Amino acid sequence: MQDQFVPNFAWHHPTRIVYGIGKLRDLPTEVGNLTGHGSSVFLVTGRSSLQARGILQNVLEGLSEFEVTVYNDVRPFPSPANVDSAVEECKAASADIVVAIGGGSAMDLAKAVAILAVHEGTALEYATRQREFQRKGLPFIAAPTTSGSSSEVTSGSALWDLEGKKHYGIGGPMMFPEVAIVDPDLTMSMSTSLAANTGMDAFTSAFESYWNRDSQPISDALDIDVIRAFATNLERSAIQGDMESRAACALAASMSGAAYSNSRPNACHAIGGPLTLYWGIEHGQAVGITLGGFLRHAAPAIAHKTDALWNALGVSDLDAAVERIRQIMSRCGLETTLSGLGLAERDIDTIVENTIWSRIDPLPEQMDRSQLRAMLASIL
Repeated sequence: MQDQFVPNFAWHHPTRIVYGIGKLRDLPTEVGNLTGHGSSVFLVTGRSSLQARGILQNVLEGLSEFEVTVYNDVRPFPSPANVDSAVEECKAASADIVVAIGGGSAMDLAKAVAILAVHEGTALEYATRQREFQRKGLPFIAAPTTSGSSSEVTSGSALWDLEGKKHYGIGGPMMFPEVAIVDPDLTMSMSTSLAANTGMDAFTSAFESYWNRDSQPISDALDIDVIRAFATNLERSAIQGDMESRAACALAASMSGAAYSNSRPNACHAIGGPLTLYWGIEHGQAVGITLGGFLRHAAPAIAHKTDALWNALGVSDLDAAVERIRQIMSRCGLETTLSGLGLAERDIDTIVENTIWSRIDPLPEQMDRSQLRAMLASIL
């Protein structure tokens, strides 16, 4: 007989996380451990920042005993077609392993390439569930250069059709990276805007994971630490960009991804999709703009968990928590109102009509369309 005070849950997270300043130097060892020396590496990177800092050259020198193909045609908000092009090059290179060093777009694209390289069909066919993955892909190692997407430790890949106003996701247990190399030094080139946007993404995800109806003790513990870390360090990371704050945010971002792999992001991300597709708003800004509003809606239903949440934020109640979130965003240079992003009252219907309602469902207190409209109007 189930005791009402004892939760039922399952926790799964298979990615090995290697964390520390300078840990990118371990990449050759990690590749060799997975595929053997002399194997073929398909290396996905951004277009310029690694090269400008000399990091790419160091990586290639470290991988000198492997056959390396560099793919750097990664678009922001990668499309299914962008993935298909990369898959063709990966197959042509007869790659044994895929490595991504970059931000969320590079890691998401590379993660999709790793599994599609061993399957027939296009990325869109899998994104629209016309096909299903039958087996695990090529081994995949991810090294993030930003602190927010958390893609280095998650099993999903976000794909976009900006012209068609569509957002896709492919994922599943077979897509977890084998290894995440989280080297804070890689984040030191982030601009203020990039640090703020990526950090806000992981910060928001931790709240969504915490209030999710499917949350459980392990994800809750991680989420509280993530929220505390960003509440303490995100402003400094964005404004000053010192190693201590960047390192704290890098670790927090990976912890956030581990938590939400089991207790998924939801309502804020549901609104973030149309904000990006219809107004071109950066992802972290797009998901963070509704964090305070959804927290107001969710908090009464998780009253037994809010003391820990307020403590992590360094506040005493819901009003102060919402204000603290607003303060962090504002100090980081992020907008805190929809009108600040160029939206007007007439745009609220477009957001509601294009919201994926299955992502609203995990809220601990259900929300209908009229309630969503009212919440959006409150942050206009």
